[in-house]
Amino acid sequence: MAHPLSQLEILAALESNAQSIVAFFSTLSDRVAFDGDADHWGPAHHLVHLTQASVSAERALRSGTLPLHPSARSRTYADVRDAAAAALSGTPRDRLLEMGRTVVVPSGARVADITNAFVIAGAALRATASTWTEDALDRHALTHPLMGELTVREMLLFFIVHERHHLKIVRTRLASQPVNEGP
Repeated sequence: MAHPLSQLEILAALESNAQSIVAFFSTLSDRVAFDGDADHWGPAHHLVHLTQASVSAERALRSGTLPLHPSARSRTYADVRDAAAAALSGTPRDRLLEMGRTVVVPSGARVADITNAFVIAGAALRATASTWTEDALDRHALTHPLMGELTVREMLLFFIVHERHHLKIVRTRLASQPVNEGP
């Protein structure tokens, strides 16, 4: 599959991600999903983090006050993916842990609750992003906490990478854990 580039391709990739994430998380029991804490994220922490990121980005896109990007040129999906990996690997673990502690899983929540919140936030982000022109996606900037200033298109490409990254982490960790047949 070709890497997304146009607005329509980006929106389709985000929609595909959302479907995969919802399908996967819907198979998890509450016990499995909520097994974790601020320093050792469980699946729910990852999903709440993705939801918070979507809410924040959607709010910024809707604000109409984003600054102009100095180059007004966006990198490709592969370039954004590689820059994200480099930024993540270049960030000290302590900083990542501190950033992660801002994720708070709502008390009493169930998998269906956090999945629904993710669906709503992602749909809002896609709807708001769909109102931007191709040109405006490259002209305006958002700041990423690890990657610095990105064009809006780059930020949306980052969201594709980011969602896939977190889904892969959760799948990998759960696949490596022994199956507990207990109650």
